[in-house]
Amino acid sequence: MAASIVGAVDWQTEVSGFCRCPGEALHTQQNGKKDCRVSVDGAPTIYCFHASCSPVVAEANRRLRRELGDWSWEIALPGGRVLRNGDVLQASGEVLPREAVQARARAEGRDGGEQVILETVRVMAERFAPEMFERFHWPFAQIVADSPLQVSERDAEDQFRTWLKLWPAHCHVWIGDVFSSGKPEHRTHFRPIADWYQIGPCMGNFTCGSAFKPGSFRRCNENLNGQRFLVIESDTLAKDEVGAVFAYLNRRLRYRLHCIIDTAGKSLHAWFDAPRNRTMEARLKAGLTAFGCDPKVFTYSQPVRVPGAWRDGKLQRLVWLKE
Repeated sequence: MAASIVGAVDWQTEVSGFCRCPGEALHTQQNGKKDCRVSVDGAPTIYCFHASCSPVVAEANRRLRRELGDWSWEIALPGGRVLRNGDVLQASGEVLPREAVQARARAEGRDGGEQVILETVRVMAERFAPEMFERFHWPFAQIVADSPLQVSERDAEDQFRTWLKLWPAHCHVWIGDVFSSGKPEHRTHFRPIADWYQIGPCMGNFTCGSAFKPGSFRRCNENLNGQRFLVIESDTLAKDEVGAVFAYLNRRLRYRLHCIIDTAGKSLHAWFDAPRNRTMEARLKAGLTAFGCDPKVFTYSQPVRVPGAWRDGKLQRLVWLKE
């Protein structure tokens, strides 16, 4: 059935393989043999690394899911395992039964169909991660060289004030240390942008990717006030590796990248526009976690490193900044 839609499939597993993109004629960059993949488990999906073909791929996905979902089928896997439509084949080789998927949906208060998509996104990210890291390779030195504004060598005060320009003037931003929150005296860490221009980066090493309500003294999601960024980092990927994730989000998924911060430790923090809605946010986070990104940072009130502050004698600094 998949082959009837995409043509010949170079099956890499019993359920997933490389194929020719149904929207290949729309590609604006050179084609590769591993650019497009089809998977038939979970929510059957055709996925291409090119962005220009998205409308045609979306229509092919609707057809694939409609036709595979219209009848019951089973695939006999090695070792006596059986995969049915709606089951998801994990990277470990274990089969996640469709009943377990629906149980997760009920436990998390989520629509059953959306839960199938989330499980599929996570597994597909694991499957095409090697191609993603190869295709979107963006090492640290290249990130610095590619910055639209050369900011990495600016001094601490300039770094901090340059970063402040990412925020609308009316925003109240938290800056402090991890425990600078929760008591009335911590209101001094929640200030409008104009105040931070005067104070400078002296109130702590951390900030958040979100603005807070005026008068807040507790850093929590309940006190968020609209403006927010999605901050991406990884504790397991090296600085020369995680750039591929940043480039994939920016170049393929079209999330606007605002800045990348060197934390003066082992990691980089990339600041993106937040997803448009909760559904897109959940799907994005499922894929990013599979790529090795830290899910804790996805919380909008989570502390992240602020540029211009010092960490063990090293400057937390901007290394890439949009114009």
